[in-house]
Amino acid sequence: MESIFDILYIPMGYILRFAYTLTHNYLFAILLFTLVFEILLFPLAVKQQKNQIKQASLAPRTAAIRKKYAGRTDKATQQKMQQEIMDMYQAEHFNPASGCGTLLIQMPIIICLYNVVMRPLRYISNVPTAEITALKTFLADAGVEINIRSEQISIINAIRDNVSNYYTIAPSLQGAVLPVFKVGPFDLSQILRDLPNYGFMPFNWLVLIPLLTFVVMIVSQKIMQKFTYQDPTMAEQQNNMSMKIMQWTTPLISVYFEFQLAAAVGVYWMFRNALMVVSKIVAAKLYPLPKLTEEDYKEAERVAGLSNKQKKREAKERDPNKKPVRSLHHIDDDDYNERLEAAEKKEEEEAAGREDRAPVPLKDDEQSDYRKKE
Repeated sequence: MESIFDILYIPMGYILRFAYTLTHNYLFAILLFTLVFEILLFPLAVKQQKNQIKQASLAPRTAAIRKKYAGRTDKATQQKMQQEIMDMYQAEHFNPASGCGTLLIQMPIIICLYNVVMRPLRYISNVPTAEITALKTFLADAGVEINIRSEQISIINAIRDNVSNYYTIAPSLQGAVLPVFKVGPFDLSQILRDLPNYGFMPFNWLVLIPLLTFVVMIVSQKIMQKFTYQDPTMAEQQNNMSMKIMQWTTPLISVYFEFQLAAAVGVYWMFRNALMVVSKIVAAKLYPLPKLTEEDYKEAERVAGLSNKQKKREAKERDPNKKPVRSLHHIDDDDYNERLEAAEKKEEEEAAGREDRAPVPLKDDEQSDYRKKE
């Protein structure tokens, strides 16, 4: 191993080389290669789906807690609300960050897959880095142009036709698998940026790869959202203009990079997004999200102790025509609620007592008798 990352790169390279020797087609090899790793990553997709099921099942209780603090935006109240939600999660053995952890595990693997696709001479042909450097130097001295954005792909194209001439420079080339990047009208080693007018004039079929990738990414985002649980508060944010811009920005950035790199990377990225959607759908079918009803939310409110009096008080406090809401960061304390209800009851009793002690107006004949007595 030449690098600590070779722990992942070399096994991935073996799989991609096996896929190529099996299909003898670089396009299908990348598809098979991506499929194998999507299957290996499927347990992580299942774990993420189970995490979302747990989160969805706790949604009524989370909504009830938020409702208790509705209308109170001061910092102390918001901190108390978040702490109550986190305490509830902890009691239910739910970690809201575990889904992010699953994604973080996948990211280094995806980066490794990208590196294997970009460095076929090292990880498919299994040529050591020192020999690759020697080949690069020799070809540069001979006047052969090597594209710095896809060096190893360019070297393979330069030496394939007379590879035996380079055995003295790179002995590892003897018996090595040198993939052919041309598939029908597609030359997956080409970079669209290097083509005249980015491949539109004259038209080059490779232009379809970034365009298809853009379409696949947009469609996959829409499908993934349908099979992914989102907290209602987050769902509202998804409708914001900033979030909509982000949904379009990521695919556009990917298309930009595909114009800068070899077309093989674009093919891999397109297959990757499509297979991620398939994996998500399969996981959602095997472990469907719970269907929550209005009764579930009402029951959660009852358990959370949202009495009718509390609901009326919260509705009154949310009324903008009423006096400003006080900071009630201890609104969920039982003793506070008891004192508040006792004070309200005492105020009602005093009001009723004042009405009982008020003088009763005399009738006309009683008023006449009263004047005569005086």
